[in-house]
Amino acid sequence: MNTTPRVLLDTSIAQLQTLASFLAEEMGEFRQKTVIATPEARACKEILMTISVLIPKLQAARYVVVDENARLGRCVECEE
Repeated sequence: MNTTPRVLLDTSIAQLQTLASFLAEEMGEFRQKTVIATPEARACKEILMTISVLIPKLQAARYVVVDENARLGRCVECEE
């Protein structure tokens, strides 16, 4: 099975958004349970911040891939 760059980017973005939602939910639970920042809470916050920066960059890369394929005359939706 050939995976196109666009499919790979779309899949990665969706998975990171799912992970970000899960971590945000965990952060809410950590805040409700304790006032003291635990190592787990700090790790969740750091990962969530990193993902929050990465997702827009991947979304921008998706458009670059589409533009590059269009410029080269490739079918964006076709698997070659």
